[in-house]
Amino acid sequence: MKKIELIITLQTQVLDTQGEALDRAVKDIGHDEISNIRVGKVLYFDIDETDTDKIDEIVKSMSERLFANTVIETYNYKILDEETV
Repeated sequence: MKKIELIITLQTQVLDTQGEALDRAVKDIGHDEISNIRVGKVLYFDIDETDTDKIDEIVKSMSERLFANTVIETYNYKILDEETV
């Protein structure tokens, strides 16, 4: 059993209105050192598989079919260490 961290974000050319709103908000409270905020989502799940090629196949399939809208979003994942869990 492995734990997966899947990160989904908007493609860079897609307007991120949530990110822009947060960008303005942090500036409004005086944090000019923060910029270019992008909002995404992170999914964590367990997968009952140990073969990394099979894990890659499953995660990519599920991401493209269910978790991400690949027309406007990109995704990447990593297999978390046991200590991270």
